[in-house]
Amino acid sequence: MIFSFQNASFRDGETGLYNQAYFMEILNREWHRLIRDKSSLSILFLNPHIHISDDIHKKCFIEIAHLLQDATYRSSDIICRFDERYFAIGLFDLNEEGTNVIVQRIQSNIEKQIKLNSVSVNLTVGATNVLPTNEILIEDIFVKTANTLKEAESQGCNAYSIHELH
Repeated sequence: MIFSFQNASFRDGETGLYNQAYFMEILNREWHRLIRDKSSLSILFLNPHIHISDDIHKKCFIEIAHLLQDATYRSSDIICRFDERYFAIGLFDLNEEGTNVIVQRIQSNIEKQIKLNSVSVNLTVGATNVLPTNEILIEDIFVKTANTLKEAESQGCNAYSIHELH
């Protein structure tokens, strides 16, 4: 049998996306490079509000995972399944304006494709754009992004919120 990176332990078995542990490892490794290069990082948390309780919803969740991959064009962008019901995206060397473009592209792509399948999806997105420094802890970025996602969810269906932390 030939070893395949597609099935390695850093991939989620259902979606094919990276798993949360690998996502965290990559971000931790890249954090120091970003500090050295004075480059920015955007972390996005995405909640499709899908409870994967039946095959139709599971299929929709997996389709969203594939659409997320299609909406991020750069090979440096990293997407993962996060806490079973969420997705997370790491965008390197991207400012708030670029993050906004990506979020709008994601929502547009998902809205178009999912409507074709007659399934309603409420995709809320919370994003934090940061210029990493030694004074900022990467853990704080995840807390800030989770709070930003909650803020987006309080705005209603298909809302998003982006915060800068510098």
